[in-house]
Amino acid sequence: MELGGKHNKALTLARDLKLFSHIPSPSRFNRRLHALFPLLLPLHYLLAQVWKNLHQAQAYALDTFPLPVCENIRAPRARRFPDKVYRGFIPREGVYFHGLKLHLLVDDGKFIHEVNLTPGSLHDLVSLLILPLDLPEGAEFYLDRGYESHLYEDLCREAQGIVPMVIRRRNSRRYVPWPQYLAMVGRRVVETVGSMLHASFPRRIHTVTQEGFVIKVLSFVLAHNLGLMVQKMLG
Repeated sequence: MELGGKHNKALTLARDLKLFSHIPSPSRFNRRLHALFPLLLPLHYLLAQVWKNLHQAQAYALDTFPLPVCENIRAPRARRFPDKVYRGFIPREGVYFHGLKLHLLVDDGKFIHEVNLTPGSLHDLVSLLILPLDLPEGAEFYLDRGYESHLYEDLCREAQGIVPMVIRRRNSRRYVPWPQYLAMVGRRVVETVGSMLHASFPRRIHTVTQEGFVIKVLSFVLAHNLGLMVQKMLG
């Protein structure tokens, strides 16, 4: 978090502070990190279970954030993500990007409970079908317009006991004016978390492979959650 995910600077700092008896070379550290890749999501799940004992959340919010891997002009020559499926569109800004979408499920304590990455061209609603959504019964679930689906809302309400709070389009059959303000206020927490992550990201996440890019993004998410847990336990 402090060094923007740069392995060379982190290893140099660890060597100067003598944090470990043996500091591997950057290439060896990178190979070890890639070997741990299958354990990152299980570790994230375990941290979420520990957080539930520290904070009793009553509301959750889901949102999607674009993660460009290169400038638009370089998209046809992109090597890490060469396929057109990574070509996405940001409606609120009216611009295209080439990269991934980061899906975050955040509670009212700013803890990221679930995370996923999808190609940029996939619709936001796909994340609802991919994420497990392990939410407690009766929890409020705040969603943006891109997640509006009457079928899925009914399934969440009837099967899981979740209360969907969706920001709806004005032409929606279920549009009611007064709940819109509550939905907008409730989902501000996920926008705050997204801004915190983007602030910690370097200007360009430097990696050579797709797996390396995903590892760095998940590492930032884990560092964010660990920071919250430390603050909660010390506070």
